[in-house]
Amino acid sequence: MQGREDIAAVRQEILELLRQQMEALDSPLGLTDARLSECYERQARVQELREKLQAAASSEPGISSTSHEATAAETSSSGAQATVVAMDTAANV
Repeated sequence: MQGREDIAAVRQEILELLRQQMEALDSPLGLTDARLSECYERQARVQELREKLQAAASSEPGISSTSHEATAAETSSSGAQATVVAMDTAANV
């Protein structure tokens, strides 16, 4: 049972990090170098958590949706990262 609670906590952290990413990207203050750096740090943390979810899913055969949800989180976070990169590029032009 503890494994499922850990997985739920990891999922919650991923969702919170992605929410913070979206707030940063939607901010009327713009994307400063400091905010961009924070976005990259959150993105790295999402990747770490995604790998942790995948490892947990492979160790618990009863959790089949974890891989799908991790892939969905990766897709969402990759989209956020692509936007950050695009905004960074536009800011440097």
